[in-house]
Amino acid sequence: MKIGISTACFYPCVNTEDTLNIIKDLGFDLCEVFLEAECETDFEFCKDMKERADNLGIKIYSVHGFSAGFEPYLFDRYKRRRIEMEKKFKAMCEAAKILGAKCYVFHGLRNTNEKINYFDVAIEMDYLCSIAHEYGVKIAWENVAWCRTSDISFIREVSRNMKNEIYYTLDIKQAIRSGKSPLDYLNLYKNKLINVHINDAGYGSTCLLPGKGQIDLKKIIECVNCIDEDIPFIIELYRENYDTYEDLKMAKKYIEGLEEKR
Repeated sequence: MKIGISTACFYPCVNTEDTLNIIKDLGFDLCEVFLEAECETDFEFCKDMKERADNLGIKIYSVHGFSAGFEPYLFDRYKRRRIEMEKKFKAMCEAAKILGAKCYVFHGLRNTNEKINYFDVAIEMDYLCSIAHEYGVKIAWENVAWCRTSDISFIREVSRNMKNEIYYTLDIKQAIRSGKSPLDYLNLYKNKLINVHINDAGYGSTCLLPGKGQIDLKKIIECVNCIDEDIPFIIELYRENYDTYEDLKMAKKYIEGLEEKR
C-alpha cells in the first residue's frame, strides 16, 4: 500500500519547497506537489525541488496547480484568452515532467449555469491530453464540488466522447461536498483511477484527519485495491483540519492499520 501526502497540507504556512523536509521527518517517502504560484512552475524552481526530493528519498507522484486561476479558461470561447491559459497549462505539464511526476491533477470547468456541449468539452480535453502526453504526463481528472466534475453524468458523457485516454483522481472530501458517495465515483472511474486524495468526514465537517470521522475508509481502500494496489492514497487536508504535524503521522499509521485488517 502506498501512502503519500500533499504539500498542500502545509499551505499557506510553509513554502512549497520547504515542505519536503517536514514530509520526510513525518515518515513519508511519497508526495503530491501543489504548485501554489506561477513562479513555482519555473525550470530552476522545479529542478531544485526535484533535487531536494531525490536527496531525501521522496518520490513525487503527482502535481496539482492553482487551477482556478487558469484551467476553466482553457475551454473559453474567446481565443486570445484560451491561448494565454494554454501557456500556463503547458508550464504546469513541463513542471510535472521536471519533477518526475506521473500525473497532473486537473479540475477544469467550474460549475456555472452556462449550457455546455459534452462533445465540445471532449474535443478540448483530448487536446489537453495530447499536450500532457508530449511531456510524458497523464491528466488525472479530479471530482471537485465547485467544478463540473462534481456531476457524474458530466464526467461520463465527456469521457465517452473522448478519443484520448483520460485518467482520474478520486477526492473523498470533494465527493462528500458534492452530496455523493466516493464509491459512486469509483464505480465510474474503474481501471482509469490512478490517484486518491484521502481524508475523513463527519460530525459536521467534510474534511477531517483519517480516523477522526465517519467515512468507511476501509471499504474505499478495498475498492481501490481491487482496481490496482499500486494506486497511492495521498493525504490532502487543509491546515485548519489538524493541530500538529504529529497528527499527520498518526493519520498515516491509521491508514496503514486499515490495510493490515484486510
